[in-house]
Amino acid sequence: MKRLSTLLTLLLSILGTQTPSQAADEPLPVFLCVGGSNMSGGRSKLEELPKELKGEQAKALFFDGTQWLPLSAEKMNKRGFGSEVSFAASMSQKLGRTIGIIKHSSHGTSLDTVWSPVTPDSLYWEFIRKVEAARKARPITIIGLIMVQGSGDSKDPKKAEAYAANLQAWIQAARKDLQTPNLLFVCSRLRAGQPKEKFPFAHLVRQAQENGSEFVDCDALEVGDDEVHFTAKGQIDLGRLFADKLHTMMSKADGHR
Repeated sequence: MKRLSTLLTLLLSILGTQTPSQAADEPLPVFLCVGGSNMSGGRSKLEELPKELKGEQAKALFFDGTQWLPLSAEKMNKRGFGSEVSFAASMSQKLGRTIGIIKHSSHGTSLDTVWSPVTPDSLYWEFIRKVEAARKARPITIIGLIMVQGSGDSKDPKKAEAYAANLQAWIQAARKDLQTPNLLFVCSRLRAGQPKEKFPFAHLVRQAQENGSEFVDCDALEVGDDEVHFTAKGQIDLGRLFADKLHTMMSKADGHR
């Protein structure tokens, strides 16, 4: 109850009006961004960023594994950028204060293996260690986590069938290992119409995401020729969807304090 009260008090202060001195005295509100290739942003192009999202953001920081730095799309990934760029811009504007982003992703991931909390030295444990390092670098309070993942598990029937249970286990493990029992979680639901020859069991993963967590609908988002990876516009729209969803969840949590 004490942790819940502390989180809700923070959410109330974030959603309210703050002076610069008040904001400086509080831990940085942080959002975690995890997933596979569509979180990494391998198909997005920096030159297609709109003007307002180019360069360093005035009210967003990201942790590079060692230190907190001003967030910019150019720094996030050499191959492109993910939804974290527009998410950070939108969320910091909604909250009216500086926020932090911790991102951890890789191409070709599976919740069943690569992201598994029960597999030693998995991507999951790399992520947990990164968050621990970020906490040592400065005071932070973790508010929510967004996940863009699922295609890797939709290639194999056993992984797809186990996705519902794996997703629930992943969420519970993350809340425990991050010592954030009230962590808000949102995933991107797999797009309908992915190539069936490559992802024949996508419908099972999609159903698991619908029934097992809060999600954002990606069906209308723009993808490239492979019909899987988001374009720059798709990534930007996805980030804004995530911000809208999480902000609504934060408001509801505050309303139930």
